[in-house]
Amino acid sequence: MKNGTMIVMNKDVKVSKPILVVGLPGIGSVGKLVAEHLKHEFEGERFATLYSNHFPHKVVMLKSGGVRLVSNRFYLIKSKKKNGNDIVILTGDDQAVTPEGQYYVNEKIVEFFKEKLKGEFIYTIGGYTTGEPIDGIPKVYGNATSKAVVEQFKSSKVIFGKSKGMIWGSAGLIIAFAKMKKVSGICLMGETAFVDLDAAAAKSVLLVLADRLGLSIDTQNLDKIIAKTAKALKEIERQMSGFQVSSGGVAGPAPEQHPTYIR
Repeated sequence: MKNGTMIVMNKDVKVSKPILVVGLPGIGSVGKLVAEHLKHEFEGERFATLYSNHFPHKVVMLKSGGVRLVSNRFYLIKSKKKNGNDIVILTGDDQAVTPEGQYYVNEKIVEFFKEKLKGEFIYTIGGYTTGEPIDGIPKVYGNATSKAVVEQFKSSKVIFGKSKGMIWGSAGLIIAFAKMKKVSGICLMGETAFVDLDAAAAKSVLLVLADRLGLSIDTQNLDKIIAKTAKALKEIERQMSGFQVSSGGVAGPAPEQHPTYIR
């Protein structure tokens, strides 16, 4: 891989006023869950693959017995409306593992979307935690490329100006590079509580996206994951209730030390 990072076109596609939705692995797998759900429900067709030596040095084992390189993949969902916006989904196995790699790969993603696909708007998806238990339905927080974009979402359920800390990884850097390159965009963050697979947070974001993109989305698969997660958490609570904490306590981070960034 001479160039280190490259985007390979798997097939030629024609896109109309595309919108990019980026959902890569991160906290709570919120972005990954959203992207995979959209890809499967609307039968997204893979048309490009991003390879990089900034990704982890490992390969994916296949059911066939073979292997493939870690990658990020672009899928196309064609709009059924005349002159509507096509949706491009970007998801994959992992993110770049170094600061230099994060900057290089995410800038390349934005350049590809703007210059090759003539893209108009970018959504990045991630998980956000306040370090506090979630009461009820997870909220959706947002940070955008401009005040104009914030205004576009004023009538939605997205909360602006309340999220604090840093946005790590692709979810933040892609929006930052989009702003630099004059592409509008927003980072949508589903409120999560350190669950490895937070389908409830993903569902909250997915419903916001469905409303914005005019999609009718079936959330039954996410609802099943939500139910399984709740059952597993109750079992953990039941088991933990049988333990006694020693007088010395248990070492661990103070509540204010919980990270509030997303990926």
